[in-house]
Amino acid sequence: MTDIEQRIKDEWRELSFYYDLEKNENKSEWRFYGSKLGLYNFVNLLENYTTEPANNFLSEHDHYGPYNYLKVMTWHRAEITENYIAGTIADLKNLKNIIADKLEKAQPGQNFTIDKEYGTDNTSTLTFFTMKDDFDPASMDGNL
Repeated sequence: MTDIEQRIKDEWRELSFYYDLEKNENKSEWRFYGSKLGLYNFVNLLENYTTEPANNFLSEHDHYGPYNYLKVMTWHRAEITENYIAGTIADLKNLKNIIADKLEKAQPGQNFTIDKEYGTDNTSTLTFFTMKDDFDPASMDGNL
């Protein structure tokens, strides 16, 4: 294993969940895989994003994960696309709460999808796969 591969594995493990984007003609899907605790880290990322004053301005954004594909962005409306998960700070706080509520009820082996309850003009959805507690996010990366 190269140093770069080890660094990527470490970054997935630090993130505590794995994500990818399944592109489809009609509607693409952001897929998140993690233990319940690991997926709660995405909730925490949204919490941190929405409480950072610098993110109050349109087009502010943060990238997440070893490849930086996942982007959360401040925008004038709630929207999930192939390029970003966006909304006003209030929208993103709402998304955080939607995910936390669904995650609270989820058991290993279950999944849930978020679409229209977040944004009506979404071109992508968010699907969360609840894995076992010992799930290693780096194990999902086919590039390693």
